[in-house]
Amino acid sequence: MTIETHPQDQAQEHKTPPWNKRVLEKRATQLALIPSAWHLPAPLLANPPASSIDTICASGILSAEELTWTETADIRDLVELVKSRRVTSEALTTAFCKRAAIAQQVTKCLTEIFFDKALQRARELDDHLLRTGEIVGPLHGVPVSVKDRFDVEGFDTTIGWVGLTNKPAKSNSSIVQLLESMGAVLYVKTNVPQSLMMSDSYNHVFGQSVNALNHALISGGSSGGQGALLGSRGSVLGIGTDIGGSIRVPSNLQGLYSICPTTGRVPWDCSFLHQHYLITPVAGPMATSLATTEYFMENHLASSPWNVDPNLVPIPWRKELATPPANRKLRLGVVFDDGVVKPQPPVARAMRETVDSLRAAGHEGILADGGQHCRSLCKIVDEPLIEGMVVGKEADLLSHEEREQFEGTKLTLQTAFLKQWISSEIDALLLPVLPWVGYKPKTWVKSKQWLGYTAMWNLLDYAGVTVPVARADRGLDSVGSGCNPEWEGHSIRNESDAFNYLQYDADLVHGMPICVQIVGGRFGEEKAVAVGKVVDELMNPTPFQS
Repeated sequence: MTIETHPQDQAQEHKTPPWNKRVLEKRATQLALIPSAWHLPAPLLANPPASSIDTICASGILSAEELTWTETADIRDLVELVKSRRVTSEALTTAFCKRAAIAQQVTKCLTEIFFDKALQRARELDDHLLRTGEIVGPLHGVPVSVKDRFDVEGFDTTIGWVGLTNKPAKSNSSIVQLLESMGAVLYVKTNVPQSLMMSDSYNHVFGQSVNALNHALISGGSSGGQGALLGSRGSVLGIGTDIGGSIRVPSNLQGLYSICPTTGRVPWDCSFLHQHYLITPVAGPMATSLATTEYFMENHLASSPWNVDPNLVPIPWRKELATPPANRKLRLGVVFDDGVVKPQPPVARAMRETVDSLRAAGHEGILADGGQHCRSLCKIVDEPLIEGMVVGKEADLLSHEEREQFEGTKLTLQTAFLKQWISSEIDALLLPVLPWVGYKPKTWVKSKQWLGYTAMWNLLDYAGVTVPVARADRGLDSVGSGCNPEWEGHSIRNESDAFNYLQYDADLVHGMPICVQIVGGRFGEEKAVAVGKVVDELMNPTPFQS
């Protein structure tokens, strides 16, 4: 594996960046951790299908049984297979390791690979079950992936920085401790952008993660490697993090279910970059079914994680709130357009179809304020969360007085929005995850990507859920066909809106999934899941397949 360099740099060694050798060594080490039997045949690797799933099926590396296990969307089914001893954890882990290895070769979705450690752990769990007849926990024997953001003892946590390579963590993050106490088998860490602050996943150490369903497009960020791995079905459950859309964006781009929780429900700690965040990051589950995300949240909170992480709030999963009401219909606020960046035709259609289906089923959809409140919130989060690789400059450093002013403004907005939320008596808000469907890697270099549809909820600390509901369709969503007069007659609002409008290509994104975002309010994870169940049942009468 090599790093892209200019011809003159290849010819003159002294012009090679000093960190280049270190990166080459790290990538060589990473590749060596994939068994040779799991390497894709050279012809297939040289010209793989556009979809990772097609590549995996064409490779012949997984058996028919292994393909079936890894394509199981509901983690409860896998737990039951291992618990009943119809499948060993070692066999299941081997299958997911194989699939992750192939996904890595075509999407660059991984950072740290520890298949040997995972298989040893799986054998220990199998032995424990055989000897005692008891499982270790609710995730007994099932492989779970974690974002590179989290520490796994003995392995690097680079976050895409060359300078953090070859500095293995000395202990596990709280979420890793809790996953292992629940019986999970950890086997990989997933790729991120340098510093995490980007809606794509590119860094100098591990390169560019691409979309599992179309390698010409990005996988999203900052949990983009996780999205690509799950989209490739190389994982059934992954833990990501979110500060402005970093769970929801890659979930949307790969047709995944996810929960972006309120702060204090899932551990987020890590050993580096300790700092005071004006907008607090959160960790949450990403998966191939809504049932899997709920299963994780319910059992994670049943383990009393606040006894491990003092930053967590002792609120268990309230299952009664996560069940759709039987005696009444839902009342949902709907935001079709935030007034800043107009959603592209496939996104607008997915929203219309979802709202139409909800209304046909008797649920009430009321038009929420997509104007002043949204614009106020988006204005405050624009610079630190939206544009490209946002790590800030010295000039951006806030003084103590400026921080206090920001906190005061944030509290004013939170108070105003809470008042409006309560007075509206809604169960949740329904809105797009993104105004765009997808775009090519490194477009962010000169773009004004808009993440206001997700970032505003981080500011308010509201829980959000993603549910896939549709796919882009060149026949329905093309420009010039007369199907989308509002889009074709749209007047550009600003620089971000211009980028979003001009880069839309119905042919490029044909077939790509589109999710809706369900916002349940502060500590509203259960309410958002309840609404998500209704949406999922209406929009996906058969399981959504990316």
